Amino acid sequence: MESGENKLTSPWPAWKRRLDKEIGAADRIVVLAIGNKSKRDDAAGLLSAEGLKKLLRGIALRSLKIILGFEAPENTTGEIRKFNPDLVLILDAADGQYEPGTVFIAEKDRIKDEGVSTHQISLSLLASYLEETIGCKVVVLGIQPLDLSFGEGVSECVKKSAAEVAAYLAHNFGGMSR
Repeated sequence: MESGENKLTSPWPAWKRRLDKEIGAADRIVVLAIGNKSKRDDAAGLLSAEGLKKLLRGIALRSLKIILGFEAPENTTGEIRKFNPDLVLILDAADGQYEPGTVFIAEKDRIKDEGVSTHQISLSLLASYLEETIGCKVVVLGIQPLDLSFGEGVSECVKKSAAEVAAYLAHNFGGMSR
């Protein structure tokens, strides 16, 4: 390779590489979906989790718990603590200033308190609280929304991304033998 040429990057997106690592290191995992179905693309996290549940239907996984936190995920902290996970994966519509439908890891220290989500508590505060009180790792997986106005219906790009997230997670969790 000539100097100045760019190396090819892996076709496996960065969020999948990061989750491969985090999921592989965890024995007990909570998937916490956040969103509001009455605000169009804000339902992205909920769609991903519902798709994951459908794909895993009939597979009993004692090491995985899927929780729909809707717009008040702070109300689920007792249930999460009782499960005692090593990893909490938060799925949510998030504004990372990407093209609509982009899936990305939202780093906790860069999440704005006035973010795009409709829930009552900031994601950074929720993540910090879970890490400090449970001792687990928290990863926030965001899907860039197109439309957050009130109403029914999710944009096609967000639906496609939510389905991709669900399929990716089902593939990983379906192979868990724990």
